[in-house]
Amino acid sequence: MADSGTWRLSNPPVIGWVLYDFANTIFSFVVVTRYFGDWIVDERGHPDIYIGLMTAAVSVALVIALPAIGARVDRRARHKPVLIGFTLLSVAATALLGVVEPVLIALVVGGIATFAFNTADSQYHPLLGVVAPQERRGRVSGIAVAVGYLGTLTALFAIGAMVDDGEAQRAFIPAALLFGLFALPCFFLVRERRAPPPPGELPKRGPFAELAASLRRARGAPHGRLLLARFLYVDAIATVIQFLVVYARRTGEFDGTRIDALLAVSTVASIAGAIGAGLAAERVGAKRVIIATLVVTIAALVGAAVSGAGAALWVAGPLVGAALGSLSSVDRVLMLRLIPAESRGEDFGLYAIAGKLSTGFGPLVLWGGTILVLTEFAGLSKFDASRVAVAVLAGSALAGLLVLRPLRDPSVPDVTH
Repeated sequence: MADSGTWRLSNPPVIGWVLYDFANTIFSFVVVTRYFGDWIVDERGHPDIYIGLMTAAVSVALVIALPAIGARVDRRARHKPVLIGFTLLSVAATALLGVVEPVLIALVVGGIATFAFNTADSQYHPLLGVVAPQERRGRVSGIAVAVGYLGTLTALFAIGAMVDDGEAQRAFIPAALLFGLFALPCFFLVRERRAPPPPGELPKRGPFAELAASLRRARGAPHGRLLLARFLYVDAIATVIQFLVVYARRTGEFDGTRIDALLAVSTVASIAGAIGAGLAAERVGAKRVIIATLVVTIAALVGAAVSGAGAALWVAGPLVGAALGSLSSVDRVLMLRLIPAESRGEDFGLYAIAGKLSTGFGPLVLWGGTILVLTEFAGLSKFDASRVAVAVLAGSALAGLLVLRPLRDPSVPDVTH
């Protein structure tokens, strides 16, 4: 635990922890968002379902593995060994993607890289409780998320300058090098000093038993309500971000240049949202920031769906970007307030699972399923079906808000009742 009396924002552990956010967004952008799917589907000519099956397999593996890994972390009271080991595995697998040729092997290696990335990330978040005292976690988390978006911009421009159209595989080795390089400060500068619990206090179980025990403990607990709410609102916002380009093109008012400008403005808004929300959480509490963020997000999505005008995206896009930055910086702060230090590894495993499952459910069911049903059976155009899908996503964000609202933030007096 960081000592409030000697703590400074410029402390080496804080800098190391923040730079890891920069590192992992480079992987996320290059492998998850930009180049892997482009390489397999567009350049190698294989169907989209290949990527979907790989993603589903990784999700299942994470659901089974993360609670057991988290429980092991809690027994040893050390997050860094898992963080370091799985980060290095992800870096190695990402570099290997730059040289493999058979598509089946590439899918397996990509799955390993993604699994390792998510496992390391699940033990990165609880280290916020190590590098910052409770009253300063909001600003540190917000700065880290903002620096992470700078990692996205770095990958976009630096790696993008090295990769021509039709050569997506060339992105993976530079991404691995940058990912590993900027992860190193966290490995060396963050120190864990928490004593492990007495032997036998945390029972050893198999992976399925650990998952069942984690879910039983979360059910009815305050952090369980947050995890359910997080599933619903991340489901909505991550899906909007993923299909923002598709929706913009369907309005008929955006060419490539205007889309790039929209994405750039939305990314800058994400940086501002992350920093502003982190500071606000220290003043009014993390829960109130999340609620306010969701209210603005729902209004923006409903407005875009009802108007159907391309101009509305210049408002909705940046607002949703700011919401993504805000929620990324604040909900992990609230999670830390709701769980005991001795179960952070296990509970942040569930936190990672909720995020991973939601980013699969939203694109497949809420967006893809809505558009499929409305175009195939209701006869709507893809654009009109997309407007309905945006409204459905607003409904998911509203459901998350309603689930979260009764939760009491232990850091502030509860004024919601």
